Amino acid sequence: MNEDVFTGQWKEMRGALKSWWGKLTDDDFEWIGGQKDRLIGLIQEKYGYTRDQARDEIERRFSGYRHKAGELTKSVAEAVEATGSYVHDKRLSDIAADVAALVRRYPVQSLAVGLGIGYLMTRSKRT
Repeated sequence: MNEDVFTGQWKEMRGALKSWWGKLTDDDFEWIGGQKDRLIGLIQEKYGYTRDQARDEIERRFSGYRHKAGELTKSVAEAVEATGSYVHDKRLSDIAADVAALVRRYPVQSLAVGLGIGYLMTRSKRT
């Protein structure tokens, strides 16, 4: 993985890194600060790997992470496209009936979503 890409993705990947390497502490992650060489060194030290083993382990993990992120992006794009075609193909009354059916089927979840949207709308008007 390119050093710039590694540094740029560091913050978003910290959760995954913690699950992969549980022996690393929050202080370790702060010290690493997105620097790949520091991560390699700590993996080497805490897990008893050689430098090459630590580097290979990091590359293997990040390769899988990038693959999953690509799949997620594709899934989101497909969902957005499906939603767009649904809205385009349906009349407003059909959409309202579908929403009403969802609320009847999932009342608690619908209430939570409504409260969340109301909260976000209120927060956005304050700024």
